[in-house]
Amino acid sequence: MRAGTVLPQCETETDMGVFLGLAAAFFFSLTSILVRVGQRTRPNDDGVFMSVFVNVVVLGVAAAVIAWPPWSGAAMVAFVIGGVIGTVGGRTAMLRGVRLIGPSRSNAFVTGAPVVAAFAGWVALGETLTPLEMLGGAIVISGLLWMIQARSGGRLDTTPAPIWHYLIAAAAPVSFGLAFVIRKYGLERFDSSVVGAFVGSISAFAVIVLIDAMRGNLPERVRSNFSATSWWFVGAGVSTSAALLSQFTSFTFLDAWVVGILQATQGVWTILLSFVFLKGDDHINVPLIGSVILVVTGVVLISVQ
Repeated sequence: MRAGTVLPQCETETDMGVFLGLAAAFFFSLTSILVRVGQRTRPNDDGVFMSVFVNVVVLGVAAAVIAWPPWSGAAMVAFVIGGVIGTVGGRTAMLRGVRLIGPSRSNAFVTGAPVVAAFAGWVALGETLTPLEMLGGAIVISGLLWMIQARSGGRLDTTPAPIWHYLIAAAAPVSFGLAFVIRKYGLERFDSSVVGAFVGSISAFAVIVLIDAMRGNLPERVRSNFSATSWWFVGAGVSTSAALLSQFTSFTFLDAWVVGILQATQGVWTILLSFVFLKGDDHINVPLIGSVILVVTGVVLISVQ
């Protein structure tokens, strides 16, 4: 509860922050499902290019019609860095993980992002961790290790997936957790969720274009995405735009790592959505569900003050 705030207003703000944090988790999970469906007909495309392009368009239109707060160079740098780390690093690892180990397992890894955010806040911002928070982190790690041990690959069969597939998926929570802290830093100096999300997205898109150009893949990437558009990837971009707006706005009500805790429900949302959209495509079993429960339990313990 924030000091100096009237109780009803504080409760309203907290409730709004919780709602937006959960909404971000839902929309990020929906993004994974839509991308997974789109990947069925795009074996060489993880959906990052089109989804981030849609982010730039949707968030750019929103940023163009709102009033901007006073300029802050430090905030803009934070939005750029947060966008590159969170979108290029985190989303690329997450979507690649979706292809390699399935959306449920990929998003189960993402639930570890609050642990990274808590430690990043401790190192960069001088925040301290309590023994209970450390216990929560240990439970999260235990859940992830259980999932890796029981790995069966996110495919129709149960062939064990190589460990490097899981290492790629593990890069997602590290990137997302760092991005939470950096974005929060930016919003404290420039109070506009829409502009922050837009600057982060356009920075990430520039890096994605640069990487494809350096690899010589850009002409083919543009041709394949715009001459034969995957509307599943477009839908994923719209869903991610809603997720980013929800996430950035929730930062104005809650601490960054608390938002990360709420986004830990992403794995649960993905399991539920998988039953609807990906019947038989993502192998869901008792160890997977148990590991998600452990991870969510751990991040809840981290939130207890």
